[in-house]
Amino acid sequence: MIDDMITAKKFSPEILEKAEKLKVSIPSVPDKLDSPFFFARFLNANNGDVEKTRQKILQLFEHRKLMGYDKISDLDIFTTVDIGKEVFERFHISQLNYEVTSKNLHVFVQRMDGMDIKEILKVMPLSYVLHSYFMLQENFSRAMAHTERKTGKTSSVVCILDLKGLNLMDFMNPLSGPAQLARLVVQIWAEFFSEHLCKLLLINPPGIISVMWQVTKRLVDSNTAEKLAFLSNVEDLKKYLEPEAIPVEYGGTYRDDTGYADPPEGACKPPKKITKEDYKPQEYIWNENGLLKAPKGKSFSVKAFQSAEYSIKTTTPGKLVWSYTTSGDIDFEIVRRDAGKEMAIWPKITVTSLKLPEFGEKLVTPGEYTLKFTNPSNTWFPVKINCAAEMFNV
Repeated sequence: MIDDMITAKKFSPEILEKAEKLKVSIPSVPDKLDSPFFFARFLNANNGDVEKTRQKILQLFEHRKLMGYDKISDLDIFTTVDIGKEVFERFHISQLNYEVTSKNLHVFVQRMDGMDIKEILKVMPLSYVLHSYFMLQENFSRAMAHTERKTGKTSSVVCILDLKGLNLMDFMNPLSGPAQLARLVVQIWAEFFSEHLCKLLLINPPGIISVMWQVTKRLVDSNTAEKLAFLSNVEDLKKYLEPEAIPVEYGGTYRDDTGYADPPEGACKPPKKITKEDYKPQEYIWNENGLLKAPKGKSFSVKAFQSAEYSIKTTTPGKLVWSYTTSGDIDFEIVRRDAGKEMAIWPKITVTSLKLPEFGEKLVTPGEYTLKFTNPSNTWFPVKINCAAEMFNV
């Protein structure tokens, strides 16, 4: 029925008026993201709170700059940028065609067949997936901005999530790796991008839909849950989306003939198979830098809403390498301190360590660098952290 067709949300006059005022305090929106509704979208997500919105936007701009995807093409985000390439090649996903829409909406497809989240977490830290989710939303934001500039009307993204091949048991335990990953991805979505994705259409559920709902409610908040729809029949996609935006394999007419998708009728690029040779050892980042094991580090117990720091100085340019494990959620970032001022060199995200330690590396100039760990939760028990960092010549 045509009445079921998904359309982008229109923003209230009050939100649009606040957006004009907010634009004055953040005059330099990147060209790829700029649109008539850029500020309104974030304001609506934050219930009109101007200062909170401003901080979220600036944090987002910082992330894209520090992670190096601010000036590259959409395809390069998926295939060449550090971290992004490693993550996206393991997922079964489509790309967005700017010129293909349904009622001004872009359609993104993700398939669960051919991939295993438990296996993915054996070849990369959880933070890689979380940082890459920001990169995926960059792709969404660029497509929406393009369409809004072109049409003068609001745009958004609808995701078709094909659950065929999903092992439901992986998500039944809230402490499992897949459940933790899903929870933290949804947290980023809710915190930064709740107005970027207007609907998530879940098809081919692996079990009874009522059971799927029970599992889903453990992972998402009520606001996010309202954007989900489980479809018992793939043909029902046509109730929500126009055929030209639905891949041929799902009953529509869209094909991706760019060479990205295989097959073109499915619009998705198959994931790179994971073998046991791909599994990373616990000391991987140190082995890659010529050490047999991690250098001597520090251990912290971080109470609720408290922070701990690990600082390292260098008098020459080099490469900062770090690794850490945590017993629970922690806000992690790296800053450079100079004359009492802090400048971020690694963006802050909330993360927890799973199969692998969290690790990374960054080229740096002479100075003092501080790894900052903050417990964001009101927990009875402190989060335990074991951390090591070292400078290497390059």
